[in-house]
Amino acid sequence: MKKIKVALLSLSALALAGVAGDAAAAPYGMAGCGLGSVIIGADGFMQVFAATTNGTFASQTFGITTGTSNCVRSGVVLADKEQEAFFETNYSELQSDIAAGGGEYLAALSGLFSCSEDIQGEVNTIAQENFELIFPKAETSPVHALYMLKVSLSRHDSIAAACHL
Repeated sequence: MKKIKVALLSLSALALAGVAGDAAAAPYGMAGCGLGSVIIGADGFMQVFAATTNGTFASQTFGITTGTSNCVRSGVVLADKEQEAFFETNYSELQSDIAAGGGEYLAALSGLFSCSEDIQGEVNTIAQENFELIFPKAETSPVHALYMLKVSLSRHDSIAAACHL
């Protein structure tokens, strides 16, 4: 009998937590993103089943890794990872494009920043002007170079307004 009371008390607490979390939650409730959020949604007590579904199928981990099943914060996390992967894969080509003040790889990276095409010339110029800051040493890592490129571009209001850095 005592185990049943503890179980009911635990379920009640989870239900209250789910209801309280609904006001601040995005497309999912207290159980978080994952397959459970897609199938069951963000309804109070049902979050117990959403959490069980997420845990049983490891869908939350998969969703976070791939950016699916409501596991993207407005696409920001996925976009950052795409930018990093592109920069690392095309590091030497991007270094050449930035030194030259333009090129297809820098244009593609600007696309990953969601920059409008009309700002591309300014992106090229600012990147080229900051080449030494972006690549201070021969062994500068791609992650550091990408970060410094974003810093350089974000210092210009027109680029910061036209791109998602």
